[in-house]
Amino acid sequence: METTKDRLTIQTPEQVGFDYVLAGLGSRSAAFLVDTVIRWFLFLAILALLSLFFKFVPALDLSKWFTDPSKPWVFWLIALAVLAYSLVDLGYFLFFEALWSGQTPGKRRQGLRVIRIDGQPIGWLESSVRNILRAIDLLAGVYPVGIVVVFLSRNNQRVGDYAAGTVVIVERKQGVPEKRKRSLPPQGLTHPETEWYVSRLKPAQYQVLRSFLERRDQMEKGHRHELARLLCQQLFKQMSKSTRISVSYEAFIEEIVALYEKRRRAI
Repeated sequence: METTKDRLTIQTPEQVGFDYVLAGLGSRSAAFLVDTVIRWFLFLAILALLSLFFKFVPALDLSKWFTDPSKPWVFWLIALAVLAYSLVDLGYFLFFEALWSGQTPGKRRQGLRVIRIDGQPIGWLESSVRNILRAIDLLAGVYPVGIVVVFLSRNNQRVGDYAAGTVVIVERKQGVPEKRKRSLPPQGLTHPETEWYVSRLKPAQYQVLRSFLERRDQMEKGHRHELARLLCQQLFKQMSKSTRISVSYEAFIEEIVALYEKRRRAI
């Protein structure tokens, strides 16, 4: 792994380097603002639904409980409300980052993604750690600690990122390079098992294949064909499936990447 100013380079076992652009304070703040607006809309929607529920079920109307603030249950009710707010606030980030491979609606809007420092996608554990520790970054409510730590960090990491071993990157625009799109099969898929591989392809495997397509024009022809063969053989091995392809290894990789991206855009 190698870090330069606002960039992170990770070398994979397949000798393919990933060059990531690290997200800065501006884009991360914009994403957090979008997520904050969405969360407040969720809170308001929940409050509106509860108000309607209490209105039509008078027995559950809690407004009379607040007429005497000295009653002990009032403080318990307030504590429960604060706890519920915290759970919804934490659950929002944890749910989206874990299920959307490191993205929330705000991060997706800004083209950002959270990944592990080794380039692998994050899971429930990493998302839990970085978002539980968000409370430290949010001391005083305006991210003072988080801003200072990100500013001083070599990889633009906040406290939660350090603990979880994650970084926030600017995601490249999807798509096979334009000059290569013409080489894709014009009518459907030429290999019958492409669908099977795409349905089981992990984000990290996709990134390796896509990186190869982006950089193959810079490779010597023999090395390029050999690397394509090694990548396909590695894919077959990882998925425990012996496959004899009827197209070139490069064409097979093109089909997998193109279909994977088509499906992601449909989500």
